[in-house]
Amino acid sequence: MYFEHLIYSAALAVIVGMIFSRYYGRDPSWIIIAVAFVPDIDVVLQGFHRLTRRVFTVTIQHGDLHNILLLIGFSVLFAMVLHLFGIRFTDGLICSAVGIAAHFIEDALVYNPAYAFLWPITTQTFGIGIMEETRNIFWIANSTVLLIGMILFSGAVLLRTFIEGRGWWQVFLKGGRTDAQYP
Repeated sequence: MYFEHLIYSAALAVIVGMIFSRYYGRDPSWIIIAVAFVPDIDVVLQGFHRLTRRVFTVTIQHGDLHNILLLIGFSVLFAMVLHLFGIRFTDGLICSAVGIAAHFIEDALVYNPAYAFLWPITTQTFGIGIMEETRNIFWIANSTVLLIGMILFSGAVLLRTFIEGRGWWQVFLKGGRTDAQYP
């Protein structure tokens, strides 16, 4: 499902970036793409736990970090770190929360039951599961999910190009700053 997370988060970043650009004159939406895989860090931690089973007794399994506590905690910490590099705290907070929430929604579309997204509020697992997972090559969970994501991404790019013109992607590649902000 990794490739799908990239496509869906990029589509969302294009739209969120358009909104930020229109109302605030900046486009920090690259953060959405940067954090798209954060909840899946539990896969790496699970592998690390297998290697160090005798040292660390806490067992981490896939899905343990797919919850609202990670969304809030990571978004606040990441926004604080980004603030040190000149990104506004609220921009980092909003975009990282949107990126992680998008990850949760994508997982809920494929898995039923998916994960306990609202933990620690409730341990109930949520999932829609309207698209069945069928593992393909290159970490693609479902070719239909990927196709829909590519259509959404294309639509988002076309919409933003129609509204803002063809130059918006240059601003996006510069880290969300317009030419007026560069000396």
